[in-house]
Amino acid sequence: MKPNPESAPAREVHARVRSQFGAAASAYTTSAGHSDPTLLQRVVELAQPRPSDRALDIATGAGHTALALAPHVAEVVAFDLTQQMLDETARNAASRGLSNVVTRQGAAERLPFADSTFEIVAVRQAPHHYADVRLAVREMARVVKRGGRIVIVDSRAPEDDELDRAFNHIEKLRDPSHVRNWRPSEWRAMIQGAGLRILAEHLDFYTENGHPMDFDAWTRRMKTPAAAVEELRRLFRTATPALVEALRIELAGDQIGFCVPQIAIAATRD
Repeated sequence: MKPNPESAPAREVHARVRSQFGAAASAYTTSAGHSDPTLLQRVVELAQPRPSDRALDIATGAGHTALALAPHVAEVVAFDLTQQMLDETARNAASRGLSNVVTRQGAAERLPFADSTFEIVAVRQAPHHYADVRLAVREMARVVKRGGRIVIVDSRAPEDDELDRAFNHIEKLRDPSHVRNWRPSEWRAMIQGAGLRILAEHLDFYTENGHPMDFDAWTRRMKTPAAAVEELRRLFRTATPALVEALRIELAGDQIGFCVPQIAIAATRD
């Protein structure tokens, strides 16, 4: 199937993502949260890989999900919008001696693959950057085989309107390429609207090896400008009790720790 044409707004979003993540590619190899083995194992368990499977890891970043799946399947296609990330993935795969990981560049809303190509289609910590998340979910549904598994893991917005706005404002201030964290109810509607059946859903928190995320490392990884960092500090330190609870904010002197709400969903195409 010919990929969907790219709209002008999508081109703008994709350009921001390439700029933001191209400069930060190496930091994602060492990111404690992205490389957390417990979080990666969750993806593998939801995917239920088999030795004969071909898997697609969309928005692979530094390749952590692709590398976690690789020992369990025949081949993993590590797919990303940003070439620097794919270069990082290739280096990481080579360093582990994994020869069944191949890279390909492109956008999640325009997957360059035929219908029903993969037994597993996964994406982790990326849909909040998508120009058109509904189209991206439909593309995942298109390229997965009947009976195959789609695994989506991403940060999630609270269902409360005020908390939703506050959290997404924080994310956008830290990273201009952020589009939106979606609510669990929105994810369910998008997945079912793409003709998929939900098999499992987990609501938990994105941490760094079981510990709260470190504010300084979080902003440093994205090279957030100093003025934005100071505004973020203010927002965390003056957060409402409801936002403190939603993000599990911890203040200790100059240190700020917090946890990002996360959703993990497995779905299939019958």
